[in-house]
Amino acid sequence: MTEPTSSSSSSSSLPRERPSSLLFPRTLAEGQPAELWRERFKRLARPRVLISAFLATSAVYFFVIGRDRYTTVSEFVIQQATPLDTSSASVLAGAASAPQVLTSLVDGQYLQVYLASSDVKTRLFPNPQKLEQDYRVKFPDVLAGLPSNSSAPAQLSFYKKQLDVAPQPLSGSVILTTSGFTPDQAFQLNKELLDQSRRFVNEVNQAISSDQNNFAKKEVQLAEINLKAATKSLELFQEKHGNLNVESEQAAASSFISGLESQLVELKVEEAALRRQYRDPNAPEVSFVADQVSELEAQIRTERDRAISENGRDLNTLAIEEAGLRADVDFASQSLQSARLAADNSRRESQRQQKFVVVLSQPQLPISPDQNWRWQGFLASIGVVVVAWGVGGFLLKAIRTN
Repeated sequence: MTEPTSSSSSSSSLPRERPSSLLFPRTLAEGQPAELWRERFKRLARPRVLISAFLATSAVYFFVIGRDRYTTVSEFVIQQATPLDTSSASVLAGAASAPQVLTSLVDGQYLQVYLASSDVKTRLFPNPQKLEQDYRVKFPDVLAGLPSNSSAPAQLSFYKKQLDVAPQPLSGSVILTTSGFTPDQAFQLNKELLDQSRRFVNEVNQAISSDQNNFAKKEVQLAEINLKAATKSLELFQEKHGNLNVESEQAAASSFISGLESQLVELKVEEAALRRQYRDPNAPEVSFVADQVSELEAQIRTERDRAISENGRDLNTLAIEEAGLRADVDFASQSLQSARLAADNSRRESQRQQKFVVVLSQPQLPISPDQNWRWQGFLASIGVVVVAWGVGGFLLKAIRTN
């Protein structure tokens, strides 16, 4: 009776082994969720599924979540008071107005850079906090708007996105497009940019004209100073030499010496005739004429020394000095005349080249949101998909080939 009991107790104390048929089903049951998730991930990672998800997300954002945007458009032209070609007094004069169109186009390109500058942004929005408040981010569209505490470069970049300045090559006009999250934002921004355009054109023209006129006036003043200095030098020279007119004096001295030389020639001829007539060279008649010849020669030498020697009046040197002083006076007079003519031409040219901003189309308050940006954004998403698909296919083909 006791042995069976011991055997049963010993057998119950030993650990029981699980059958293999029970282990394998549990392992498969534990591995099935992982395999199922892998299959689902592979299905989701297919290109078609990813592309569809991307396009669906883009469509939801651009047509559902995206905030409304309003657009205001105006058009103006920068016109001169007097056209460059007087034969065409109108912008609509056809091919003859090409120089005016080119000038307006260049001015429009300058204006395009200026309106998108930080200077204009600071003028329109001197308080950065007000700019952030007006264009703040609103839920659910967290991608549009200006975040709070944004940096100055970020604010400038956001400001540039709110406007578009497009000069027209054919007509020379400028199309100004502004956008905003409300109709009033787009309308007010367009009006203020028009005012800034007028101010820029006026200031640039006035600054250039003012600089040209000031330069011309300074040249006139400098020419007047030079003329006064040259005239004063000539007056001092004349007073120093007893109001001498050197040219007249030189001409008179030359004439006087020429007269004496003529008399000398006549006396020498007479002396030669007397010497042939009288055999005695010391005859009174011959000596008398010979003495006259000697005196006349001495007088001629004295007059020449007086006219050209440094100890005398030196009329040659004085004539050269006076000619230089008179040339300075003439040059200064001509310079003054030219400067006055240039100043008058500059004044006339500055008036002729005055420019004005002529508004061809006034900005209007938008009454409905602009839908173009939604379609443009969605079409851009499609373009990204097309480009990515083409580049990816090309790379995969290249990899497989290698």
